[in-house]
Amino acid sequence: MQDGNPADTRSFLPAIAQHKKTFGRAPRTATADRGFHSAANVREAEQAEVKKVAVPARGRLSQKQAERQKERWFQRAMRWHAGIEARIATLKHRFGMARAFYKNDRGFKRFVGWSVIAQNLVAIARAKARRKATRDGQQVKRAA
Repeated sequence: MQDGNPADTRSFLPAIAQHKKTFGRAPRTATADRGFHSAANVREAEQAEVKKVAVPARGRLSQKQAERQKERWFQRAMRWHAGIEARIATLKHRFGMARAFYKNDRGFKRFVGWSVIAQNLVAIARAKARRKATRDGQQVKRAA
């Protein structure tokens, strides 16, 4: 996580660098929303050994870019990205992340971390309850 609130276009490559630092290799696929798109970001991500860069372009698309964005791998990456956006929305609405109560960047990072841990614990508890209900032969009821 970067300090402050940098522009999206300046956040894409540092995220890839952090992934390499953490996991020892570049991600196979990197995806983001339109705000992160720039030709330089796509080119540099590919040079950083990211095999598939799925960042939709803004504005009118060239024929090459339109064809690329219609490819199956690109569409799958964008659906995966949409799932991440849904997770962020859950954190904001159900776990109070719309407003951080800790101050400064260090406190904000702590707040995000605790919110993610809380959401993961709820997801684990729900999965265990569903598994137990299924094992006991009960009707499984999913929460919205």
